[in-house]
Amino acid sequence: MRVLLCVIAILALVVIPTEMADAAMQFTLWPAEFSYGTPSGTFAWNSTLFGFRFDEPLGPFVSLRSDLRYGAVANPSFTATSMSGYSGSTWIADTAFRVGLRTGPVGFAAYGGYGGFFFNAKGPSASDNVVLRNLSSRLGVEATVAASGGLVLRGSYTWITSLTANADFSMSGPPAVADSRSGTGSGSEYEITLQYSPVPVTTVFAGYRGGSSQISWSGGGTNNSTFQGYLVGVELHF
Repeated sequence: MRVLLCVIAILALVVIPTEMADAAMQFTLWPAEFSYGTPSGTFAWNSTLFGFRFDEPLGPFVSLRSDLRYGAVANPSFTATSMSGYSGSTWIADTAFRVGLRTGPVGFAAYGGYGGFFFNAKGPSASDNVVLRNLSSRLGVEATVAASGGLVLRGSYTWITSLTANADFSMSGPPAVADSRSGTGSGSEYEITLQYSPVPVTTVFAGYRGGSSQISWSGGGTNNSTFQGYLVGVELHF
């Protein structure tokens, strides 16, 4: 798969006439549901994430894309039991090099980078603390298709490789539990949106984003983690 993405990137640079990519800023609102499995049990929570993305052109059809999303934690639970009195935040960030091309109404891009997410929550007791983290390499593809009426359908798929995970938590209960684990794994993410440009430099969009990963933990145990939710946003080109 890595060889295929490299070939696509080379072809994009060689066979397409020289052209600079546009710089772009994207703002999103994404109410998402998260589930993070550990050998001791599954953490679940909601976060309404505010996202910012910046695409910086580096050359013909090449850009550096950086994403940052942040949201406060709501409705946290552990093994389907509410974690009363806990509050915290969810951070998601990644950076990727992107190579893209367009032929008529169809656009295509390949990208590779690194990123992950960080969850932190503190409880009513000074010793109550939950920290969950995933970091990984990321390889993906993206396609856009222009439809009638000025609408554009955009979809992306990302392979999560070389994932490293950490889960450190101490809770006085109920239930009372403490554990510290590291793990490795892999997974995937996807996003599909419908876009519309009311003016040449502005695009509004709505869609859905989700993903899953499987983590093998130190000391034994393999668990799944997922996230999903609808999103809306605006993208500015300049």
